[in-house]
This record gives sequence, C-alpha cells and structure tokens, in this order.
Amino acid sequence: MTAETLTHIHRDAAGTAWIDDTGVKVIQIAQEHIGHGWSADTIHENHPALTLAQIHAALAWFYDHQEEMEKEMSVRETTARALLTSLGESPAQHRFRQIKAADAL
Repeated sequence: MTAETLTHIHRDAAGTAWIDDTGVKVIQIAQEHIGHGWSADTIHENHPALTLAQIHAALAWFYDHQEEMEKEMSVRETTARALLTSLGESPAQHRFRQIKAADAL
C-alpha cells in the first residue's frame, strides 16, 4: 500500500501560499486564526466553501512557516497603516469629528 500525500497548499510564482482550487491565501486564514483567535471550526463557519482539511492544512502551513508569515503580516500591517495615514481624514470622518466637538461644548 502506498501512502497518499495531500497538502492542499501551493505557492505561486511570487512565493505566496494559496489553498488549492480556491482564491484564499494561507495568510488570510492565519490572520483570522491569530487575530481573532478563531479555531478551525470557526474559520469553517466563516468560510463554508473551504473544507476542514483545507483549513487545517493552511494552519499547519502557517505553523511550519510561522516566522516568515509573521514577518509578512507585519509588513502588511505597516503598509496598511501608511496607506491610511496618506489618505488622511475622509469627509465623513471630518464631519463626525465636528459633530463630536460641537456636542462636547
């Protein structure tokens, strides 16, 4: 009998890890697991198109490549913060701040 290996994960040409046959990156699942503290079952509830096997494979991939993936998460967070800062205050945020300031008087 030959053992069958099912990974459910592949890397694209840029090195990004994806769950096979989906548009879901492994880092997305890892961020939900780490950021929200979600279990595999909770992730499955929020991503019913993914199988539990795919989710567990993504989490296993994350833990096998944890240092690399945590660095990528940090870069993503820094980039997002810089983008939000560069965009400045939206008209809605400006108006809300005016209303709060007026209410404080």
